[in-house]
Amino acid sequence: MSRAWSLIGRVLPAEYRAAARGFTPNARNYLGAAALQSAGYGVIGTAFAIHLKDRGFSEAVVGDVEGALALAAAVVCLGLPPFVSAFGYRRLMVASAIALAVARLGQAYASAAAGVVSLGLVFGLGDGAMQLLSPAFLSENAQAGRRTHLFTADFIVKVAAMFTGSLAGGIVPVLLRPLVGEAEAFRLTIVFAAVLMASSAIFAGRITDAVAERSPHPVRAWIDTLRGFSSWGRVGRLLVPEMLVSLGAGLIIPFVALFLRERLGATVTDVGVIQAVSSVMMAVAALSTPRLARTVRLAGTVVLTQLASLPFLVAIPLTTSLPVAAVLFWVRGMFMNMSWPVYNQLSMEGLPAADKPLVAGWVRFGWSIAWLGGAHWAAGSWPCRTRRPTS
Repeated sequence: MSRAWSLIGRVLPAEYRAAARGFTPNARNYLGAAALQSAGYGVIGTAFAIHLKDRGFSEAVVGDVEGALALAAAVVCLGLPPFVSAFGYRRLMVASAIALAVARLGQAYASAAAGVVSLGLVFGLGDGAMQLLSPAFLSENAQAGRRTHLFTADFIVKVAAMFTGSLAGGIVPVLLRPLVGEAEAFRLTIVFAAVLMASSAIFAGRITDAVAERSPHPVRAWIDTLRGFSSWGRVGRLLVPEMLVSLGAGLIIPFVALFLRERLGATVTDVGVIQAVSSVMMAVAALSTPRLARTVRLAGTVVLTQLASLPFLVAIPLTTSLPVAAVLFWVRGMFMNMSWPVYNQLSMEGLPAADKPLVAGWVRFGWSIAWLGGAHWAAGSWPCRTRRPTS
């Protein structure tokens, strides 16, 4: 782990090298877990929808899986936050890693749509838990003066890992296809993603919880945390814009791989490269967010970058050229996602420690419900007749 941080330090700007040296052991272990999970997400983002389609499942099943994931994540985000004081971050993150891995491993071998969708619920449990735990955990484990850099490092580590995973998701099936056939090659690619996600439990297990974060009475701690919650205004101000963004994302993101392949003739390797380049552009752009935040403040950074992404989002479905669509996809992703580190920091600023998991969880609940609506709507609108790839 120390060698990895030494390598990262040599390639980052001096501002980040100085900040990274001051990250706590908890923060570094969390970043290790996040990297492995994100690599798994990258593999899944490239290969999973195509894997299901090639096994004979319809696009509606893809939408149902995303809907099940979002529904389970919503339930977790609504009910789990008060339990952080009872179980601590470490136990919950380890359990999340196991849920992510078991779900994807099961989906690789499930023979019926009901099984694939049901396992999407299990995946949603782990995904929802990590969504709500991450901002609160980072806020609690960031040293003064390095908070923006830690949130940005979290984002950069994740997108860099997704870059690697996206490439692997496009390359591994091609390498395995001559050996085991196309269907089995995609299945083993999903298994590979599950192994990456399971490995993240190693780093999560090294996290040390403060004694004050643990309670021997989970139900009592749950009730006491709810009674003491005082940040309702923050929840309301964050929830509306979060749900609007999520609705749009649910309409698009689960079907990007299918759109590129079925409508624009991309191969699975093309999809992997496009997803990977998008991750690189997001990571590079995110390096500028601490300076941008110092200029236009945290809220201004979020508004400015997300508004800049909208013209490119609107243009994507209007093009019939794969190269043009790829460029639009890259620029849209760069602007839309470079603000997330700042947004996550902004959502946690000034909150009592006990309120942070609840605010993060309940805002993510709104995100998951809106994503569910968008994915379900988009799945029902997907055209039945599609163009097959030419190569």
